[in-house]
Amino acid sequence: MFKYSLVTVLMACSSIAWSNENPTDILDYDYIYASAGSGSLNEDATANANASVYALGVSYMMNDNWLLMGDYTARFIHPDDTTTRIDTLMGGIGYRYNLMQDFDFIASYNLGITKAKVELNTNNIAVSSDTELIHGGKVALNYGFAESWIASGSIQVNRSDLIDEEIYQTSLRYLVTSRFAIGGFYAHRDGNTQRTNELGINFLLEY
Repeated sequence: MFKYSLVTVLMACSSIAWSNENPTDILDYDYIYASAGSGSLNEDATANANASVYALGVSYMMNDNWLLMGDYTARFIHPDDTTTRIDTLMGGIGYRYNLMQDFDFIASYNLGITKAKVELNTNNIAVSSDTELIHGGKVALNYGFAESWIASGSIQVNRSDLIDEEIYQTSLRYLVTSRFAIGGFYAHRDGNTQRTNELGINFLLEY
């Protein structure tokens, strides 16, 4: 159901953009960002806070179309007896296609490394620990409107021997200044044997 909802959001952004008669030119891809969120394992995002995620990232616009990007995420899944920590570091290249002013399509490919560690909550003894290469692709739509708002929707697919997952995310952020933005996001992660739903905040600083 969420997949269809995301498609609806992206289509709505598209229709709004085409009807916008006063473009604002506020999209920028030279930035660093930080985000933090929490959610639930195999339940709705607000049902049971037994999952959390933290991320840091950077984007650099090489020219009008090509981008370099990198990000680090730390995820913690802590049901009753164990805590699973998943650290992922990825870097990649992206291509920006401008559909119209302040309405962009981004496609990117990323490659990196991921580590998953499971510990017992009672004594912090590691049950398992593995590190593998990871790669993935991502498509996104970014739309700027009303001079200070940016709406985004994305679909990301990651593959490795440890984790196969699809991430569907929507976000909305507000430009507090011309360089600094704060916003919120919702993410749905559909993995091999489990899914998580996350709500969080993000901060973005352009340079």
